[in-house]
Amino acid sequence: MKVDLKNYFCDLPFTYTEIHKDRQTMCCPYWNDTNLKKSPDYLKNWFSSEAEEIRESMLDGTFKNCSSEFCPHLNVLVNKGEATGPIRPIKEFNPNNYNKPKRIKICIDQSCNLRCPTCRDNIIPNTDLNTALTLNQLRKVEEGFSDELEEFFTSGTGDPLYSKPMREYLINFPVEKYPKLDRIILHTNGILLTTKLWDKLKNIRKFIKQVEISIDAATKDTYENKTRLGGKWDVLIENLKFINKIETIDKITTSFVTQQANYKEIIPFVELMNKIFYKHRDHKNIFYRVANWGTFSEEEYKKVNVLDNTHPEHYEFLNEVRKLNRYRNVISNLELEAELL
Repeated sequence: MKVDLKNYFCDLPFTYTEIHKDRQTMCCPYWNDTNLKKSPDYLKNWFSSEAEEIRESMLDGTFKNCSSEFCPHLNVLVNKGEATGPIRPIKEFNPNNYNKPKRIKICIDQSCNLRCPTCRDNIIPNTDLNTALTLNQLRKVEEGFSDELEEFFTSGTGDPLYSKPMREYLINFPVEKYPKLDRIILHTNGILLTTKLWDKLKNIRKFIKQVEISIDAATKDTYENKTRLGGKWDVLIENLKFINKIETIDKITTSFVTQQANYKEIIPFVELMNKIFYKHRDHKNIFYRVANWGTFSEEEYKKVNVLDNTHPEHYEFLNEVRKLNRYRNVISNLELEAELL
């Protein structure tokens, strides 16, 4: 399908910034890898020439440095002609709506209670040094952006409910410093999102309107022994049922990093998640390509990357991807290979 990208724009570079220890971006670094972090001043980076160049590419149809391979929204636009998520018709662009970012994602602490092979080699524990660094960067976020932020998103690189500084920041969230705050998004593996912790978050529960739960499996064996090492499947399922009952949460995303170990569970995953969240008004299943974040050797990555058309199981994988067309509540960046069918 031929799509004229000049008819669309992505609003992320106008509304969103993502903060990592070593970089600042305008979306997921795998979707657009432009690093704005030229100084320790996050706000100065937001208005830098590099940032302006990326914004211009959203308006001239070039989508410079954007990956239609890894960005699921650009992937869907290019392959299906559908605008999803932050991608919108260019006629809706209004420069008067944009100044400071309205949305921020905090990816500054990698501490996590799980060891997922696609993400890390070992458990990354809480340490005094990580705690100090995280708290310092959270102060910088407050100084630069808190007066205009409408959405606070954490975390994507670790688990915000396991990270000691992030968990404590959320429990004691300084609401008064975020006068325009409307939404807090938790990106978590779900293992620690229990009724007990939910009670401790009483200061911000009304703002927690969206969660993304990373799962990567549809069976206990795959979850506990292949994709989510250290996780407990039965605990996860009980927590998912609890999350489904939280009335303030209006959007739930269940996500799946697709790889050799789990691609045969793509459809069982959708069926299971749809069964758990069948009454939820906005539940989506999102499928990501496996990426090499430095945890795999080149040989190991070839083995897990079933999306590679040289992989011996590639065409079996494509058959599973084709079945996703049955479901309306699916977003994925698996479409380029699927087009070869």
